[in-house]
Amino acid sequence: MKRFLTVAIISLSMVYSRISFGQEEKDGSNHGVFVEFLGNGLFYSVNYDTRFSKKVDGLGGKVGFGYIGVDGNHYSSFPFLVNYLKGKEGHYFEMGVGANYLVADYKNGGGVTDSPEIAKWEGWSGNMSLGYRYQPVDGGFLFRAGITPMFRKDEFRPFWPQISVGYAF
Repeated sequence: MKRFLTVAIISLSMVYSRISFGQEEKDGSNHGVFVEFLGNGLFYSVNYDTRFSKKVDGLGGKVGFGYIGVDGNHYSSFPFLVNYLKGKEGHYFEMGVGANYLVADYKNGGGVTDSPEIAKWEGWSGNMSLGYRYQPVDGGFLFRAGITPMFRKDEFRPFWPQISVGYAF
């Protein structure tokens, strides 16, 4: 849990510094907040995305947080991603690579059995992002859809879907 809190504090600090000190004149809506279903956060995540320049497209990144609790099982995720947008006039191809820090507290058997024991798992997984993004140049409704290939040790999921809705500014 200490690692999880450390990751959370560092991520929030990065987002705060980008918002606080990145108040320069910009060429369009190069920031966004959105809810992503499935995708890098596994179930869902709330994300902040920004470009590393004043441009609407190009190199950027996102940080997010997801949490779900069902039948005594708790899953928290912290996706981080560096991405690149290529396109124009609000229509972009998005490609990215990143990682997800996952913390899972669950009943043995994944909640299927009545065991009172709680198991815990913490770890990293790698992921990518490939898809379409609609983000108007002047801001407003943001939409994303695509696939999120994920991998860790002996596991690879090449076609994990993602869909997002949010607001660009």
